[in-house]
Amino acid sequence: MRAQNQVMLFGILSVRNHRYHPNRRLIEAAGVKGHKVSIIHPRDCFFGIGTGQVKLEIKGVDKRPGAVLPRIGATINDYALSLVRHFELAGVPVVNGFDSVLLARNKFLGLQGLARQGIPVPDSHLVGNVALFKEAVRKIGGYPVVAKTLSSRQGAGVVLVESPATAEFIINNLLDKRQGLLIQEYMPPSGRRDIRAFVLGNRILGAMELRPKPADFRSNIHLTGRGRPVELGKELAKLAINSSRALGLEISGTDIIVDGDGKAKVVEVNYSPGFRGLEAATGLDIASQIVQYVEENYGETYAHSLSDGQTGLHQAGK
Repeated sequence: MRAQNQVMLFGILSVRNHRYHPNRRLIEAAGVKGHKVSIIHPRDCFFGIGTGQVKLEIKGVDKRPGAVLPRIGATINDYALSLVRHFELAGVPVVNGFDSVLLARNKFLGLQGLARQGIPVPDSHLVGNVALFKEAVRKIGGYPVVAKTLSSRQGAGVVLVESPATAEFIINNLLDKRQGLLIQEYMPPSGRRDIRAFVLGNRILGAMELRPKPADFRSNIHLTGRGRPVELGKELAKLAINSSRALGLEISGTDIIVDGDGKAKVVEVNYSPGFRGLEAATGLDIASQIVQYVEENYGETYAHSLSDGQTGLHQAGK
């Protein structure tokens, strides 16, 4: 727990401003508890290394944050990812950390991490050309299949490939040969349940069920516009928490599809999930619970660092 009356400085690593819903809600929630929040844009960070020292300066921020929350999403680039690592090396707690973000930002690496821990996932293949795409389709069992870019978000970069006639066109337009393209089995919307579970630490904060629009197989909240609150049973809750844990995440949005036969598969685990739809669907105050989690898990460390005089952003090497 944090020291009594100890004000924490939260850093939100984001390319969006304070009006963006998750940022605004976190600022509001932190303010209620007496904490302060700085929105940190990667372009405002000057970071470097020297012999035995990690150097970090942030425009407009002269004190060490008590914790930093990366909230750039799957499109986080190598520059911002390096900054996440730099915060860690400078002794600033990062929620979620570099290793977990590295896995979760890439759909295939995320699925690798899940499968390695025995988490059920869709039949998936990473391809780098048309020939490999055709082989992936064969191994999956034929058309239709789903093609995804590795950093797609909010349903963009996700398409249904229904026949060889459209396959080559889609591959040529979606494939980034430096990253590859994810090919997955198609799970028809009819009879299935699409669930987004918000995991914080070792518990489920809330969950909602999404429905694809007619003639669409994608169920992202940004596409459907609304979700229905659901209570997860023991098995689905355990699956969501284990999925988050498998990637080393403290905060996550776990996307689960339950088919018509009741078999559940984890499609993706997001390291910076939005929660506008979940708060609207459930009436829960997700932002306040995130703030409380950070306060409880990192407040004492922050208080100790201040008492030791570690108020700056430079961290000497050991």
